Parts: sequence; C-alpha cells; structure tokens
Amino acid sequence: MNYGMNKKDTDLSQKPRHLIQVVNKRTGISSDVIRAWERRYGAVISHRTSTNRRLYSDSDIEKLSLLKRAVGSGRRIGDIANLSRDDLFELVMGDESNNSTTYTRPSTGTIMELFDEATSNIAEMNALKLDITLSNAVAMLSTTDFLLEFLKPLHNHINDECKRGALRYVQEKLAKISIRTCLINLYAKFRSPKDEGPKLVIGSLIAEYENLDTLMHIVIAQNIGWDVSYVGNNLPHDEITFIGQEISAQVLVLALNNPRDIARKSFEIKTIKENADKKENIILIGHEAPEYRALADDVQAIISQDMTSFRLTLERFYSLIR
Repeated sequence: MNYGMNKKDTDLSQKPRHLIQVVNKRTGISSDVIRAWERRYGAVISHRTSTNRRLYSDSDIEKLSLLKRAVGSGRRIGDIANLSRDDLFELVMGDESNNSTTYTRPSTGTIMELFDEATSNIAEMNALKLDITLSNAVAMLSTTDFLLEFLKPLHNHINDECKRGALRYVQEKLAKISIRTCLINLYAKFRSPKDEGPKLVIGSLIAEYENLDTLMHIVIAQNIGWDVSYVGNNLPHDEITFIGQEISAQVLVLALNNPRDIARKSFEIKTIKENADKKENIILIGHEAPEYRALADDVQAIISQDMTSFRLTLERFYSLIR
C-alpha cells in the first residue's frame, strides 16, 4: 500500500527532518514513550543531528500514530512494534471496525505487564525507568483505566509492601515522587485558559496532609470536564469558603486523611456549609471520610469512599449542571 504517493513523495516521507518535540505534538505520544518504544522495541529508528538530537521522518510519525491506535485497541506494543506500516494499517483498520468506540480497554495482561514493570522499577530504585513506565501507561490507557486499573492498585501495592517491610522507606519515597510528578503533569495537561466547565474546588483543612489519592481525584474530575482549582492542604476553613464564593464553585471537595481533630474539622465543615452558596455541593473524600458520616447527613454532604463512586457522583452533577 503506497497511500497514493509517487516516488518523490515517498522519498520525502522517508527523510529524517522532525525533532522529537514535533513528533510528540503530532502523535500525542510523550517524548519518553517515543524513546522507550525506539530503544526497547525498535519501533522506529531515528537519525541523529551533528549535536546528537533525534530526527524522525514522516513515515516514522505515521507508524507511531498507528502504533498508538493499535495499543489503544488493546494490542501489546511488544507484539506489534516491528510490523510494517502496511501491516499496522490493516491491523488498526480491522480493530477499529470491530469496535464501537475509539478506545477499547487493554487486556488485563497489558495492564499487569505495566504493573509488573513498575514494581520492578521500584524494587530496583530506578526512577528514570519508573517515569518511563508511567508515561507508557498514560499513553496506552484511557485516563480512567490509568487511574482506576493501574495507578490506584500500584499505590495500594506500595503501601501494603511498606507495611509488611518488603519495601524500604527510600523505595517508597522514590516511587511516590515519580507518581506525584506524573499526576501533577496530568493536572497541568488538562488545564486550559479557555476552561469553561463548572467550577470545582479541592483541598484540605488545617492538620491535613497531601495524599496521592487526592491528586488522582483531581485528574478524574478534570477528565469529566470540571474546571478544577486545587488549593492544596492545611488550609483554614474560611479560605476554602472564600475561594468557593469568589469563583462561584458548584462543588467543594474536602480530603480527610488525618484521624486527629475530628471534632474541630467537623465544626469547620459545618461552618463552610453554612456560609456556602446554596448551589455548592460538598463531597468528602479520603480514608477518614467515613468517620464523618453523621456530619455528612446533617449538612447534606456526600461521602465518596472510593474513586469510582467519586467519578459517578461528579458525572451526575455535571450532567445536571450542563
């Protein structure tokens, strides 16, 4: 298959002339993933400039785009990286013609392969490889699957391994720094000066601390279409009230992970509710949120005990508001 190109066009398509940043922009695949697919699987072979910068051809870009679509349909990169463009094209057309949507959840085997790779990176304390594995997972999975099927189980695994002494503290710190960086990058990626979605504020009260789960909740909300303002942790309750009023937020999300000072925080949440606009909904998240059940009933707040229930709650609110 020559896609209707003459010899001159074909020669030009093979000419290495695009820096990796251009390839990243045109394919939507991160630079880390492009390098990993090239180095580990030989998916494409870049040329080098005199200053050792990678250059790719139009054909490389086309192949990478096809690979991304194939991986999105559930194919494993290791199985398809060395297929020709023609074979990849036929494969993708077949996959997508059999799917009602453009994204099909990858097989459990694909997710487990990524999971095993990440745990191996953590055990070896190889932060660079872990960053690449996380980038691969972002590229291969939908945002929902990345968070719920891959990252949340990985976070739970890290915590469990630390509790039983199988991971050292330094391994835990290394892993969580990489995960936090990945989540902050996703948060930044979803933000736009043209955000027109309903407003949502997420943060936590005095004596609370940042938790990776909180960052995952942020990305879930953004992926639905909410315009999220993340105000961090350890914030006085009147400041949370202030920003909610100033930006006309429809939802306030409070993360509760510290078991101490429940009485004080209950009073502050009640005060926030009393001073909030009637349109504002309060959602309590975090592993200590169930301890506030009586308060939630009193102030008509919602407790989301996991990210799936949080996503469903925000989708319902979003449909009502929009």
